[in-house]
Amino acid sequence: MGSKREKEEDEKGIPCDFLMEILSRLDAKSLKLCECVSKSWLSLLRAPYFIDLHFHHHPPLPRLVFLHDKTKRFVHSLSICDSETFAEISSHKFPFIEKGTTKLTLMGSDNGVLGFSQGDRIYLWNPTINEFKQLPPSTPCVCDYTVVGLGYDHLTTDFKVVQFTSIDEDGNEAGFSSVFKEGNPVWIYSLRSNSWKKMAMPNLLSDFEIPTSDLTITRVVGCSVVVMACINWIVCFGNRTDHLQSSLGIFSFDLSTEKIKLIKHPQIEEGYHFRKLTKFSGCLCFFTSGLYQESVHIWVMKKYGDSDSWFKYRSINLCSLLPYSSCIPKDFLNNKNLLISCTDSNYWYSYDTKNKRLENMGKRIGVLESTTYVGSTFKLNG
Repeated sequence: MGSKREKEEDEKGIPCDFLMEILSRLDAKSLKLCECVSKSWLSLLRAPYFIDLHFHHHPPLPRLVFLHDKTKRFVHSLSICDSETFAEISSHKFPFIEKGTTKLTLMGSDNGVLGFSQGDRIYLWNPTINEFKQLPPSTPCVCDYTVVGLGYDHLTTDFKVVQFTSIDEDGNEAGFSSVFKEGNPVWIYSLRSNSWKKMAMPNLLSDFEIPTSDLTITRVVGCSVVVMACINWIVCFGNRTDHLQSSLGIFSFDLSTEKIKLIKHPQIEEGYHFRKLTKFSGCLCFFTSGLYQESVHIWVMKKYGDSDSWFKYRSINLCSLLPYSSCIPKDFLNNKNLLISCTDSNYWYSYDTKNKRLENMGKRIGVLESTTYVGSTFKLNG
């Protein structure tokens, strides 16, 4: 009898639109507590409309995430810091790992969710509301090598994970060098359906200067990066018969169309090596540096997907800035400053590339990986 009225009003008689407006002004942790009030509140707080409304009232501030190595207290720990001051906002113990287990690897971040892999297990975690989900296995076969990335599809409001494996089209382990080989299965996970589906890897390697028969993958560098609703990975290639010949490419997965393509890199100076794929003002960006990391070149793609739009944004002489020998460009901060890590001293620096000012952000010991992060109330369960 009263079902229609219950949809419009809360049990206490508060009109639903008023209630949403009030609750949307609470912070993420308070909302998590409100979910326990009643089933109707839980349903309301997890509705896409409410999540968008909360986002409107609480525009997220970009943060920095540091994945720390094992300590006496934790197997690993996670720190979320202010991206401009480096002040620690929160520190977290991982809710899904135990001591003595395989190394944890950061896959990437999008829409407030971090992705981690640990052996053949994949986890999604929203540390803002401390909610995580372990994904079901993508394949009955245990493969030795995988490349994984994640992203949020705003068109379908679905979270997706993409996994490339070293299992070939016949179901046999083929080794890391064949992960992106034509015909190999590519697995796509949908959070909405909590299931994987399979597609075949297209032929994207035929245009390389290295013959396909001699082409081998040497490494995939860093986390996946989401730009223009596409997940991106940068892959380094070698030549089986000519060890001095190498190349690189950026693999892109469109979250909406679920198509994979290869983005060509700009012409890089001889002797320079790729260091990191990241974002700069919403554009795809990567760093290159010399063998001894004495200088860094910053490349930015003006128009996503257009290989002709690459341009060199800055060249920075690290030796003139810092007295250390192992300085690595790590990321761009929200204020467009370059984040630099000095591995031999454990000091981290923020460099204003426009005004050429360097700021020491202090020591941070035992950092395995770092990435930029934007908090959200995105729910992984229910």
